[in-house]
Amino acid sequence: MKREKNKKIRPSLLIVLGIILIITMISQLAFLSIFGTKGKEVANIRNAQKELILENELLEVEISKKQSLSRIKEVAIDELGMVNVGDIEYISHKEPLSEKNN
Repeated sequence: MKREKNKKIRPSLLIVLGIILIITMISQLAFLSIFGTKGKEVANIRNAQKELILENELLEVEISKKQSLSRIKEVAIDELGMVNVGDIEYISHKEPLSEKNN
């Protein structure tokens, strides 16, 4: 009788252990799948962040170049047709025009 009970217990025990093993494997695959793709997303976001930081630094350099006084003066003279204050000729109402033209 004892041998029959042992034989009945072992197959059912093996079935239970097999089911536990299968469930463990499936849950491990699901875990790796979920967190594996999240790791790739994080890496992509970090790469995009590095690119944006570099682009931001380049834009800051360009802004500081365009805000420099020499650049502003160059644009004012070349593109807007302005002149330096020292380059302006004034006509005095005390002097006749004929003397100024000579």
